[in-house]
Amino acid sequence: MHKRYAAVLLLLAVFSVFLAGNSFGSSQRSTKQPVLQNSTLGDPTIINIAGDVSLSPEHNIVYWNPHSTGLTNASTWQTTFDDEAEMFLKTSPNETGHVAMGAWWTTSFKTGEKLPIYSSKTVQIAANFRINIVRVDCQKGNEWVRIALACAVQRNDGTVVYTETDVWDSPVALLSPNGNMPLGGNVIYRGGDVVEYKIDQAAIGEWKNYSVDLTRHIDLAWSLKSGDVLESAYIVVEIIGEVSVTVKIDDFWLTKLN
Repeated sequence: MHKRYAAVLLLLAVFSVFLAGNSFGSSQRSTKQPVLQNSTLGDPTIINIAGDVSLSPEHNIVYWNPHSTGLTNASTWQTTFDDEAEMFLKTSPNETGHVAMGAWWTTSFKTGEKLPIYSSKTVQIAANFRINIVRVDCQKGNEWVRIALACAVQRNDGTVVYTETDVWDSPVALLSPNGNMPLGGNVIYRGGDVVEYKIDQAAIGEWKNYSVDLTRHIDLAWSLKSGDVLESAYIVVEIIGEVSVTVKIDDFWLTKLN
């Protein structure tokens, strides 16, 4: 997608947070350039620096801060930045871990500081992005894979909690006994310092736009309190087992709406 359309897509995605009403998140397939309508929101404040992957690869790798957790040398992963951000991950049979990239307060937030999301009232934060799950290959068919938007919030007591919104899950991941989805809910996992919501099952190989109300999800998961601050928001590929996954991301913007 040409970068001259990025600002238009960003504003459209921001508006969709409000149009969704009581829904947890909204999504739509990429279409032709949309026509914007009048709004009283005003301009959103963009929090992160390089969500459109418009800088040099050397700068993008700093601002997107790609990293892995839990994986051993038996697995390989890499990230590339060429008009779009791409994550590739290939694991061995006994691996457990994740690869992620997005926006961290230390490298990506324009202020260089964690973002307060509750004082006398909640601060409305939206995460808008395009994603293409290019490939997910599970070698045996019983591997555990989750692809999600995740965010970290530091609480007033110094603890950190995580809220995730899944856009793709393998069949095994969908069977988590710690969620309420079998009863008709949308919590796919709840345990320890993580609450995870299911918002979509994206088609493989197609670009899709998302706009997620981060504040609403975090508040539902953890009941926001004074002193809570947003540390990061990122796209993550979580795995257990032998898999090969390729994911592309673009127009990844965090916006403050009030």
